[in-house]
Amino acid sequence: MNLYVRTFSVLKPFWRQLVTASLSAALHAVLSGALVWMVGPLLMTLFQVESIPVVSDFQSTEQTQSVTEPLSDSVPTGFFGSISNSIDDAKEGMKGWVHSLVAAESRADSLVRFAWVILIVVLGKNLFLYLQGFFMAFVQQSVIRTFRDKLFEKYQRLSLDYFHSRRTGQVISRITNDVQVLNEAVDIGFNRLVTDSIMVLVFFAFLVILSWKLTLLAMVIMPVVFGFIWFVGKKLRKYSERSQQRMADVNAVLEESVNNIRIVKAFSMEKFEIRKFFSATTNYFRSLLRMTRIRHLASPINDTLATIAGIIILLYAGSRIISGGWELDAGDFMTYVVAMFAMIKPVKSLSQIHIKVQEGMAAAERVFEVIDAEEKVKDVPDAHDIDHFNSNISYEGVSFSYNGSDQVLTDISFEVKRGEVVAFVGPSGGGKSTLLDLLPRFYDPQRGQITIDGHNIKSLSLESLRSLLGIVTQETYLFNDTVYNNIAYGLDDVSEDRVCEAATMANAHEFIAQLEHGYQTLVGNRGVKLSGGQRQRLAIARALLKNPQILIFDEATSALDTEAEILVQEAIDRLMKNRTTLVIAHRLSTIKHADRILVIDQGRIVECGSHDELLKLNGLYERLYSMQFRDV
Repeated sequence: MNLYVRTFSVLKPFWRQLVTASLSAALHAVLSGALVWMVGPLLMTLFQVESIPVVSDFQSTEQTQSVTEPLSDSVPTGFFGSISNSIDDAKEGMKGWVHSLVAAESRADSLVRFAWVILIVVLGKNLFLYLQGFFMAFVQQSVIRTFRDKLFEKYQRLSLDYFHSRRTGQVISRITNDVQVLNEAVDIGFNRLVTDSIMVLVFFAFLVILSWKLTLLAMVIMPVVFGFIWFVGKKLRKYSERSQQRMADVNAVLEESVNNIRIVKAFSMEKFEIRKFFSATTNYFRSLLRMTRIRHLASPINDTLATIAGIIILLYAGSRIISGGWELDAGDFMTYVVAMFAMIKPVKSLSQIHIKVQEGMAAAERVFEVIDAEEKVKDVPDAHDIDHFNSNISYEGVSFSYNGSDQVLTDISFEVKRGEVVAFVGPSGGGKSTLLDLLPRFYDPQRGQITIDGHNIKSLSLESLRSLLGIVTQETYLFNDTVYNNIAYGLDDVSEDRVCEAATMANAHEFIAQLEHGYQTLVGNRGVKLSGGQRQRLAIARALLKNPQILIFDEATSALDTEAEILVQEAIDRLMKNRTTLVIAHRLSTIKHADRILVIDQGRIVECGSHDELLKLNGLYERLYSMQFRDV
């Protein structure tokens, strides 16, 4: 679909406000033109005593003018003569309409009427300007909200590999910086497009009506002006896209530095991070400066070209009027000059609209790049819900690769029966976490299938599949919210008693009660105000409150000290009771009593059995166990 059409199709739901704003803009432009048209009659009223329009001789004035107007050129005949006559009739009609509004018995009375008419026109013009601004602001902000909502909704649907291959700052920049650039394009593009377009049309119509010959002369330079505008817009679109990418880099460096501030300080890398950030801002500054140089070059050149056109017309027409060889009287010529110079501003504004729209289209391409990103993990059209886990989980010949070439898992097959505790051990990088990430469909395998109670998990709705699962990982993810809301995350109308009960079972209630505000204490960004063991116990309380039928533990105690590990392990034991559990264990002592232990090495199951059976094999498991306990 055309990028312009697709971008501005989001305006459809707000067509009423858009129509109101457009009509207000049109009326504002027409009334602005009316003020310009009154320049000539006002000057004639002020400075030409013998030609003051009054009620008694208004008709005779028109007749006299039609007889006495000097003509230097031969009167055109045929088709062009008909057009010329029609234009002359329109001019006389408009002049007659203005005269009918201000005609009075004396010049003083006419001047008073002029003042009233001007006041009414100005009041109406500004009223419509306000209405246009208000309704366009509504449309503009609605469009921005729509794009941000679409982007965020899309982010929630994209699989994990999308985020793993991109820096967080770049992801955030799409919603913040890119949408803001698009916002400016919508603001200028639509807030000025209707008004300035109509004003240009109105003033151009005035120029044609007053003297189509002069207007034809003025149009000689227009192809040069618009050609320059097109060239500038094309350049700016390229530079705008580059500057938005540089801004994304700035956001990425900032986000990474803030999130890893403990590591930065621990390694005394503040100067390194400062240099890295300065480098990113310098690159953004340079790309922005290139774009600004082109953008600000456009306005003075356009202004200069328009002024040259005005000077040529002024010299040509003025000399003809001075010599008495032109059909315009002084009032008409002044109206023509004022209208011509009044048209310069909206023309310049329209040129800026084109430039801003080109910048906005560069941002729109980046926004739609996200919206159009492939959703690798999604519900199939006929996906059905699953409410209960009754029998077994089965991995059948599962193979997986992140990049399509390097195999992480190869031909994995095993079965977990309801109520069993199955542990996964092996060297780091062997594929244990990836293996369990496939069960909640964080990723989909390239070959093989995973079934729950005989149903391929791809045939199940993601929401119902994940509602069966409770996941506790080594790195605990908490939101910058209260303890209470972190435990009750994703659940509506949860009673305080249930939250406290879950916290008690997770060995968390005691330390929560000692916090400054108890369950209403803010935990900080990613739970930074809590210790590792405290964060883990909150994560277990969250899983307990969800009451999942299948549990996944991904090295949940590997980063804890001995005291914290004991408390967390007690909470895990309570959580595992009467539930099907899959455990990735770093400390082998924690999974001695598992029903089965699968040893994973280089993406394959190399050993399988109970703790005692695996020790008797004298294989990889026995070596790992001996390494952990050789000093005990």
